[in-house]
Amino acid sequence: MKKRAFAYAAAAALSLTLCFGTYPASRLTAGSIAEAAEEASTIANSQISTNQFKNINYNNPISPAFFCADPTAVEYNGRLYLFGTNDHQQFEVKGSEVDNTYEQIKSLVVLSTDDMVNWTYHGEIHVDQVAPWITNSWAPSIVSRVEDDGLTHFYLYFSNNGLGVGVITATDPLGPWTDPLGKPLISTSTPGLNGCPNPFDPGAVIDENGVGWLSFGAGKAPGGTDYMPGSARIVRLGEDMVSFDSDFQNIPAPYLFEASELNYINGTYVYTYNTDWSDHSKQWEYDCDPPSGCSMVYMTTKTPLDPDSWVMRGECFQNPGQSGFDYSNNHTHMQKFRDQYYMFYHTLMLKQGSSYRSMQVDRISVDEDTVTITKTGGTKKGVQTIQGVDPFAVQNAASLN
Repeated sequence: MKKRAFAYAAAAALSLTLCFGTYPASRLTAGSIAEAAEEASTIANSQISTNQFKNINYNNPISPAFFCADPTAVEYNGRLYLFGTNDHQQFEVKGSEVDNTYEQIKSLVVLSTDDMVNWTYHGEIHVDQVAPWITNSWAPSIVSRVEDDGLTHFYLYFSNNGLGVGVITATDPLGPWTDPLGKPLISTSTPGLNGCPNPFDPGAVIDENGVGWLSFGAGKAPGGTDYMPGSARIVRLGEDMVSFDSDFQNIPAPYLFEASELNYINGTYVYTYNTDWSDHSKQWEYDCDPPSGCSMVYMTTKTPLDPDSWVMRGECFQNPGQSGFDYSNNHTHMQKFRDQYYMFYHTLMLKQGSSYRSMQVDRISVDEDTVTITKTGGTKKGVQTIQGVDPFAVQNAASLN
């Protein structure tokens, strides 16, 4: 009984903080808590909304009230900042009865967390205002590093429609953002692409030496086949992170569809991408099981500019349709945060109309010694908090949980 009474008191204290902002701890007496609990209990059931986008039994999706997709994340000052394609911009223009065709999307959504469950919504990056030349802004990839001026510099790469890759920069994950080039970093006319027809979906990483790398690509290159489309590319970035310090090299990625990503684990470069929808068992020449349709697979190397050095490691994250969600395209971001690996992805869990996506996150298992990712899939339950909530701290009203 005492434990239950304590739980009620703690819940009431949290309600005071959430509803009224900063409430002095000295005034949180047993009487005031009981009074607040009694007041809360008088709310009629008819006044409590039952039409929430998000089921309160689930921690997924992350964003319960707006649609976003193609996640990427970066850690800064103890918080994890999450960025994604702003599907909601398309939803607001086209509405729930029209398929999401993505052409209205010219902004990115930003959220952050310190416990992986409670997320603060920071609004949108209006990429079209920062870089007016863009066609769209989809599928971001963000990296950061401390530079000679003592500041942490953030480099946010994004798909400019299917036409190429743009980049904007800042010294804070919440901006202000600037356009360092005034034009795309990569376009279909960039020399040396060797026939990559859709140079989009960037995946960026900075290795232990502070060197930046960028992968991208989709479509079938000249001479490519259904089995080996030949359009995955990787390049070493220049010291300024907005130029190139190598030729573009091919990654031999079978059944490549889209959604490139790079990670760096234990001295090893990890390339992740989304396969196409075909039956991959018809042709598969690797020492691992053929991946399922539209799933995420990964490859590893120590020498990323050597196409022959890439090793196929197999499927690491299945399509949402195999995990109890609707089938959809697939785009993931693998992130280590406080000694635990997480996979960010999107599903159609909250869709209204067609193809409006929501970002989600689940824990995954990564063996850093062998750089092995255990295959898994998404869940509605999501992850559990990695720290408790302080009932006496100010709780941001923009937090989602």
